[in-house]
Amino acid sequence: MRPDLILFTPGPVRIPSLVAEYLAHPPCNYHRQDAFSRMFSETEQSLKKLVGIKNADAYFATILTATGTGANEGCIYALEPLGKGLLLSNGFFGARVIDQARQAGVNFTALESAQDKPIDVDAVVKAIESDQDIKWLWFVSHETRTGLKNPFEAIGSAAKARGLYVAADLISSAYAYPIDIEASGVDLVTASSAKAIQAAPGLGIVFTKKASVAALSAKPRSYYLDVIAEYKKQSAELQPRFAQPVALHAALRAACMHLEKSGGIDAHFTRIQRQMQALIDHLAPIGVHPLLDETYRSNIAVNFRLPVGMPYSDFSRRMEEQGYFCLYGIPGDQSHFQLSTIGDLDDSHIAGVKQALSRVFGR
Repeated sequence: MRPDLILFTPGPVRIPSLVAEYLAHPPCNYHRQDAFSRMFSETEQSLKKLVGIKNADAYFATILTATGTGANEGCIYALEPLGKGLLLSNGFFGARVIDQARQAGVNFTALESAQDKPIDVDAVVKAIESDQDIKWLWFVSHETRTGLKNPFEAIGSAAKARGLYVAADLISSAYAYPIDIEASGVDLVTASSAKAIQAAPGLGIVFTKKASVAALSAKPRSYYLDVIAEYKKQSAELQPRFAQPVALHAALRAACMHLEKSGGIDAHFTRIQRQMQALIDHLAPIGVHPLLDETYRSNIAVNFRLPVGMPYSDFSRRMEEQGYFCLYGIPGDQSHFQLSTIGDLDDSHIAGVKQALSRVFGR
């Protein structure tokens, strides 16, 4: 029998019981049924409301059968026909999209900066204004591997003010802390079913700005990851172009219902921050501290330095023996571990992981 480890990870996450129930027993069983369309419509509206979009008519929550990485790639393909792009990177996931764009032969320039500080908006403006060929921009709002917040609204609005089309990765920040998509003006915003929304992994979400669709309607190089074609089909018929797993859609519907019925999104934000602060406070007397300056931390995923002589592989094994799974921070770096509280965690889970951490660290 497999161990039921409690996940303190930034995604996939521990899911609510209602999500597990809908995943196992969806309310419909085929993606062309009227019942599926009704469920899809309810989910689409909930996704926008919970992420903070006030004008529901301005955006549509397009859903792809893909991880967040696939949704990002679809957005790059949607923007590519506009001309040259500017890709921003100050961490692992920004670098990943640069790799995706490079492998696909996309015309772009990259603006890369330090991984321990937010992207400098003035540097972005300078890069845009120094190259008149740049027509679009892509960036990450929250670098999950370091737990660093980038100034989402400021970057988006600065690029939009200079006439660019913009896509942004909100994969780990959406539903984890307040984000103002409308204030940013961003045209394509990616999220994931596997993160703070607390659904099952496998669906990529692209909040698609309706006013920008006409400009983004040139045929992209990808047939399957055609975000705009998917938007047109889904917004018109409330069904996907191709078969998508009904069980994953049902799980996403249940995740929205869970957040709506358990205090709302603001209570969810508060719970995530409160639980993370409790863990930071517990670890401080042990001598285990966050790596990142608190000014820049999201506090939804935090990296902690491990004691000398305890590599991550040993720490992870010992935590699993206690019934918990904690991810690494930077891939390949054995010197630290990460805690995230965006999953379905209650205070008993926090109390339990505190005890486990104390035992592992010998305190």
